[in-house]
Amino acid sequence: MSVEFRQRTAGEFVQMLKRRKWLIILPIITVTAAIGYVVYKLPSVYESKTVLTVKPPTISDKVVQSLTDEDLSQRLQTINTEVLSRNSLEPMIAKYDLFKLERDAGMPMELIIEKMSKNITTEVEKSEDDRKIASFSIKYRDRTPVAARNVTAELAGKYVNAQVTASTQTAEVTREFLENQRNQKKSELDTLEKQRLDIMMQNVETLPDSQQGLIAQLQGLRQREDTIAKEKETLITEKGRLQDSVRALNSQARIIEDFGEKETQDATRQASRIEDTPAYASLIQKRAELTARLEKLKAQYREKHPDVVDTKTQIEKVNEELEALAKNTDKRVKEANQSSSRKAELQKQNLEIERQKAESQIAQIDQQMQYKNAELQQNAAQIAVLESKINAIPNVKVALEGINNQYQSAKTTYDDLLKKTNDASLQVDRESNAQGETIRVVDAANLASSPVAPKRGLLTLLGAGIGLALGLFLAAIFEFPRLFKIQNIEDAKHYTGLPVLASVPPLLSHDEKTWQNRSHWLKVMAGIVIAVGIIPLIAMALQATRIFERMVS
Repeated sequence: MSVEFRQRTAGEFVQMLKRRKWLIILPIITVTAAIGYVVYKLPSVYESKTVLTVKPPTISDKVVQSLTDEDLSQRLQTINTEVLSRNSLEPMIAKYDLFKLERDAGMPMELIIEKMSKNITTEVEKSEDDRKIASFSIKYRDRTPVAARNVTAELAGKYVNAQVTASTQTAEVTREFLENQRNQKKSELDTLEKQRLDIMMQNVETLPDSQQGLIAQLQGLRQREDTIAKEKETLITEKGRLQDSVRALNSQARIIEDFGEKETQDATRQASRIEDTPAYASLIQKRAELTARLEKLKAQYREKHPDVVDTKTQIEKVNEELEALAKNTDKRVKEANQSSSRKAELQKQNLEIERQKAESQIAQIDQQMQYKNAELQQNAAQIAVLESKINAIPNVKVALEGINNQYQSAKTTYDDLLKKTNDASLQVDRESNAQGETIRVVDAANLASSPVAPKRGLLTLLGAGIGLALGLFLAAIFEFPRLFKIQNIEDAKHYTGLPVLASVPPLLSHDEKTWQNRSHWLKVMAGIVIAVGIIPLIAMALQATRIFERMVS
């Protein structure tokens, strides 16, 4: 069975504080005394202040544009960084013998410079409209009022000198930058102009202005192509007619050749038949008569009879004449063949002349056809070239427009940079003659009559607060375990849930009460001794850690 924790009343908490009052009082006394001792041992810190104002330019903004508030703020930030740099602060530390204790203690120069930077405060004050920088103040804290004043005055002088130097350098750097940018843009302009000229030179025949002329040339070439095609068709027709004529002549030549061969064969056959000749018939008849006579003579006479011999001789002569006649047949056949061949050859020569004439005309037509084909190819090549040029015109136009747009953009930028360069040159002249915005000292650095730190009373109260917190913490440590024990009648009622009929207080003898009272005061005295003895230890620890020195310096 679980029981809820009993909530304590305000009176019970007051009783707890009364019981542990010495645990609370002694830490307060100890911590307050230690911190108060350390605080009152801290060196006094003096502050010097100077006020500087921003003097407007002596030349009208219409001549040379002045710095905007944003530009001036950035310049002050740059000057502030330069003035608070190590190169600027370290010489002042040696010059005015600042932070002698730290330097004697061997503190690194970086930490000393950082500490000095923290002692410098720069505050900007706006004008009534809260838009313009009216003035700004410089404050510096140091352990001696003279050192604080000297450092503040020198810082003000550094701001004044740095502003003049920064403004002049800024104007000079700006002018050099703008001149470099202008030269770069001029180079870009020259490059773009060269690219534009290169495109125009490389595409002289495909410029947008030549488009109409190219289209007119293309139309003329197409008309010429149609004319050549028609002439080619006419030549093809004429060639076909001549080829038909050649074929007809070839047919006639073959017919004449066939007819001549047949006629030659008939003449040869007729010339080779000697039987059809009258001489052959006369000789045959004469040989027949002589043969019949020889038969009669043989019947009457002997072989050696003169009439028989004479008859035989005559028969032999007839046979010789027949043989001579047979031999003359080849000559007649040859003459007949020559006669027939000569006639056919004449006809064939006439046809050959006509055929050669036709073939010559065909060759001329073929030559003309080749010439026309060459013209068509040349015309087609010219058409292709023109079409490629016409098709390339949009690309050239786009390229030229792109280059022209880039050129115009670069030209606008160049003109703007040229104007800015002229303004920057005037700005350099103005800053060099101290006619621009300048910083001047309005209130010189003052010599502080009273320290501004440390706030000893406030720090002592802070120590008392710390002691109170520590005492309450110690009281809580001792009282917290008692909260979980039954200490009184209310605890008994709450945790048992039973009514309490009676309570018996502690029964102590006189000696026990005396000892209890004596032991209580002995504990108090021991606590006081311990608290007083701890005070120097806490003070030494605080001085060793330099906590409060860091807070006030």
